[in-house]
Amino acid sequence: MYYKKPRKGILQHLGLKHHEFWPWWVLVAPIWPLWVWYMLRTRNLTWFTAVNPGMEDSGFLGESKMKILDSIPAKYKPKTIFIHHTQQLDAFPNLLAFPFIAKPDIGGRGRKIKTIHTYEELLAYHQNVEEDYMIQEIIPYELELGIFYIRMPWQTNGEIVSVSKKEFLEVIGDGKSSIKQLMRKDYRASLQIKRLQEIIDLDEILPNHEARILEPIGNHCRGTIFRDHGHLITPELTSVFDEICLQIDGFYYGRFDLRVNFIEDFLKGQHIQIMELNGLTSDPAHIFDPNARLRDALKIQWNNCKKSYQIAAYHLKHGATTTPIAELYRKAKKGF
Repeated sequence: MYYKKPRKGILQHLGLKHHEFWPWWVLVAPIWPLWVWYMLRTRNLTWFTAVNPGMEDSGFLGESKMKILDSIPAKYKPKTIFIHHTQQLDAFPNLLAFPFIAKPDIGGRGRKIKTIHTYEELLAYHQNVEEDYMIQEIIPYELELGIFYIRMPWQTNGEIVSVSKKEFLEVIGDGKSSIKQLMRKDYRASLQIKRLQEIIDLDEILPNHEARILEPIGNHCRGTIFRDHGHLITPELTSVFDEICLQIDGFYYGRFDLRVNFIEDFLKGQHIQIMELNGLTSDPAHIFDPNARLRDALKIQWNNCKKSYQIAAYHLKHGATTTPIAELYRKAKKGF
């Protein structure tokens, strides 16, 4: 599919980078006053932890990815094994077939995610990760999507507010430039040079027109582009996710990261494999499309915050409990 050159807004003409490259806290800062207002309105400092009662802290901070995966119907998720970092790998005689993905059980912004190709690589990862993690089979589907879903607790039908398609970091050879030289010509790719030079040979010269994916893990912190595919949102697709989400106890607000083979199958709810389900602090990823406007991104974040409050207020009215602020602080202090 053809994509037009990223648009330049007023801030870009003034020399600032597109908001997709801003620190996360800067982009959400305009929403903080609304969060504070809801604290005052509910008289509860952590009202937001009542949004998804089925998730630890509603997916705000330090939630277990494995526990969330366990709540998803088996037909929609790949084989995944939880490993405690103090266990011996000998305790797992039936590991997944190589290669597979290893990632911390408590993740965040793509940290410590690694593709494991051999037992030796797994052993090195296990010895150095210093926290619980999981290994997950690589899904042999071409397309990786992010689906942001919201449902009010008093309704059986929700809404999909975002569909984004992930494009992995790649370069195209010209027959004379090294991979590193090609990366330096693109701002997004240039941010990954320091990290990738420890993993792959960036001095390699690619043949003319040869495309090379440098990072197969679809995370914005690893150079992935998120393309707005909101045109895929239909009543039929929403019904597919209504059916999925009604089977996930206590989930009302968040983003699915998944893979599908063909868009046609996806729209019918077929051959969907969910890698992760992220809760309260996940983003509708289409706002990071290189052509997205800042004012639209802020409007979406603002509206989603209002919806999260409506969900939490309902749960609080019906007896839901929230996480004490001291507990959230302890988790934050640990670095989650």
